[in-house]
Amino acid sequence: MDVDRAAAARLREVFLGSGFTADGLLALLGASAYAALGRGEPVPARRALEGRHGTDAELVRLFVLGDAVPLAEAQRHLPLADLEAVGLITGASDVRAAVDVRPYGESDTDWYVVSDHGPDSAGHDTGEVAVDHVLGVGGASLTLARLTPRDPVGRALDLGTGCGVQALHLGRHAGSVVATDRNRRALRLAAATAALSGQEWDLREGSLLEPVAGETFDLVVSNPPFVISPGHRYTYRDAGLPADDLGRVLLQQLPARLEDGGTAVVLANWLHVRGADWRERVAGWVEGSGCDAWVAQREVQDPAEYVGLWLRDAGGTDDAAEHDRRYAEWLDELGDMDAEGVGFGWVVLHKGGTYGASGPRIEDVASFPRQPRGDEVAALVGARAGWATYDAFALISSTPRRAPRLRLVEEDRADALGRLEAMPPRLGLVDGWRPEVLLDAVGAHLVRSFDGTTTLAQAVESAAAVYDLDPDDVLPAALVAVRALVEDALLTLD
Repeated sequence: MDVDRAAAARLREVFLGSGFTADGLLALLGASAYAALGRGEPVPARRALEGRHGTDAELVRLFVLGDAVPLAEAQRHLPLADLEAVGLITGASDVRAAVDVRPYGESDTDWYVVSDHGPDSAGHDTGEVAVDHVLGVGGASLTLARLTPRDPVGRALDLGTGCGVQALHLGRHAGSVVATDRNRRALRLAAATAALSGQEWDLREGSLLEPVAGETFDLVVSNPPFVISPGHRYTYRDAGLPADDLGRVLLQQLPARLEDGGTAVVLANWLHVRGADWRERVAGWVEGSGCDAWVAQREVQDPAEYVGLWLRDAGGTDDAAEHDRRYAEWLDELGDMDAEGVGFGWVVLHKGGTYGASGPRIEDVASFPRQPRGDEVAALVGARAGWATYDAFALISSTPRRAPRLRLVEEDRADALGRLEAMPPRLGLVDGWRPEVLLDAVGAHLVRSFDGTTTLAQAVESAAAVYDLDPDDVLPAALVAVRALVEDALLTLD
């Protein structure tokens, strides 16, 4: 998609030089007003800018607050020709933002995300969004960015790029980035995002994996239009496929687009169908794929909650009767599917793991302490990938090692009478994203033994001697426990 890259490069210099960055906004507005913006409350920020003029202040008024800037002020402080060349402004007597331009980045770099104004954007009473609306940075995109492993890779694919949030992150650790979308407007805005952020991507138009037919990638990320909805009203959210077929179709097609050793991280919705286990339904999406798979459910919403969320997301209609009609139509469709709820989460595929060893890992992580980071996802994928060389005999002679930051908690607690009582040992990582694992005394003894030099067989012999047990009785449970701890990345195998 064409964008005036020379004008965008000049704008980037102006933005950076004037402090129109995430850190610059905090410094300009102050902590209170900055926090209020995050809650969708622009008044404190407007008050903080009262009487202040300059490039930084006018850029915030224009793009963050959505306010019109008088032409005289705009001519004095803003590079209007370049802003117009990149398609960021509109207006004659007053200058207005044609799109949302939001500072974004990581701790050591600054980017700019170009998207459409949301239905509740400050200064932009847009009402219901357009069919080809392009979302900015949101909760789902931040979730995916946090989950994605960041090891250096050769080729990366951002499938359904939207405004380009994932592609920005990929550009830091991938040799090349392909970004696709079926929405032509999204690709135009993604091109502006890339140019203003000093990156270049191979942007391609098309649905799902059609634009990359026959190609393979080391890493694929996707925040696709996964919403389970009637019809295809909005390109950014509605797949236009029956029920939750988008997730099934995408996950069944993805393995063919992965290099050996490649990884895909995909956000998805799935139905909770009356009388069926959601785990079994989603397992069918990944079985036979030739990939190791991890499915994690972060949240479940009942049908009414789900419909209300996505109706609000697209902006309300002033016609209350029309709103109620859409609400009822959507609930009826979910009812026809026997849907008791809708799950949201992620699926990680790894090509070249040991899928056949234990099948896909499918779990509910809603109660876990926090969401995993990309490095933690990579550790989990790597732990499962190593099972190809470890049958039971190999595991017996292996030398397990405690993972870095592993903490074994063994403590006594006083009962109501002040008597000390030993509590079950607990095992987990310091600041880990998973709940701690409860062990018995024998399991704790085994973990203490695993320093990378002691074999599992030796640890079993030691534990049996300490607790006066037969080693043959200890070994089966030890094999199961060690396997589970390795799969949770609490132990590693040298």
